[in-house]
Amino acid sequence: MKAGPAAMTKKKETSNATPTPIPRRRKWYKWSAWCISGLLLIHMAFPLGVRLWQTASLPSDAPRIAFTPNDTWLRILHVNEAYQVSFALAQGKLVEIQPNDTGASHERIKAWLEKNLIDGVLLTGGGDVDPRLYGSDPEKAAQVNRIRDDFELALIKVAMEKKLPVLGICRGCQLLNVARGGTLQDLRAKKELKNLHFNMTGHQAELTKDSRLAKIMATDRLASVQSFHYQAVQDLGRDLRVSARGPGDVIEAIEDTSDSWIVAVQWHPELSLNDPHQNTLLEAFVKAAKDRPKD
Repeated sequence: MKAGPAAMTKKKETSNATPTPIPRRRKWYKWSAWCISGLLLIHMAFPLGVRLWQTASLPSDAPRIAFTPNDTWLRILHVNEAYQVSFALAQGKLVEIQPNDTGASHERIKAWLEKNLIDGVLLTGGGDVDPRLYGSDPEKAAQVNRIRDDFELALIKVAMEKKLPVLGICRGCQLLNVARGGTLQDLRAKKELKNLHFNMTGHQAELTKDSRLAKIMATDRLASVQSFHYQAVQDLGRDLRVSARGPGDVIEAIEDTSDSWIVAVQWHPELSLNDPHQNTLLEAFVKAAKDRPKD
C-alpha cells in the first residue's frame, strides 16, 4: 500500500531536518583533552628523545662525565635534560650517578667511576647545602637533602684523589667550597641581594684577571649570567681563590689554586646555549676531561 502525500511530505521534512549541533562546551572539552594528552606525551617522550639524540650525535671517544642530577621539583621541567643537551653540544657524554648507586662510600664511588670509565665530574644545581656542614643555622635553608650532600662530598673527594676535572654549577659551586672547609651566606637575609641573584633577567659578573676562568672565557666581564641562587660562598675553602664576583660583591665563581682543573660558577652556563662565553667554559671542561692522564 503506497503512502499518501501527507506521509511522504512528513518523511521528506524528517530527512531534511538540521542535525542537533554539538554544544560548544563539549567541543571545547574535547580539544582541551587532546591538547593535554599531547603535551603529556611530549613531556614523557622528551627525555628519551634527548638521550637518543645524544647517542647519535656524540663520537665514540667522547669523554664520559659523571653528573649528579638536580633532585628538586625543577626536574619535572627537564632541567637535567638541559645539562644533557648543552654538554652533548660541547662533545661530552653525561653519565648519571645517584646517591643510592654508591651511597657516601669512597670505595664504592671509586669503583663506580672506574667501571663507568669516568673522565670528569659535574656537580649540578639543586636545593640548599645543609648549613650544619659549615656550622650555620639549619633553619636558614630550603630543600635540603643531606643524603645528597654527603654523597657529593664523598664524590668530590674521590674525584680529587683521582685528579679528575671538576666543574661545579650553582649548588655545585657552594658544595665545592664547603668540601674544602669554607662557609656559605644566605642571600635571603638581604632582600636586595636576593632579588639580584635570583631572577629571570640575570646579572653581570666581573672575572678576576689572570684567573683560569678569565683565560678560558677570554674576557674580564660578562654582561649577563643566568642566576638562580639563594646561597653563595662566604669564607673561601682551602686552596681556592675567587675567579668572579657579581652584584653586591657576592662571589660568583671559584677555582683551585693549583694546576688541577677545578672550576665552579654560581650561574647556569647550560641555560645559555647562545652565549659563546658560556659554551667556551663547557667546551674547556670537556676538553680537560678528554685530555686527562689515564690511570
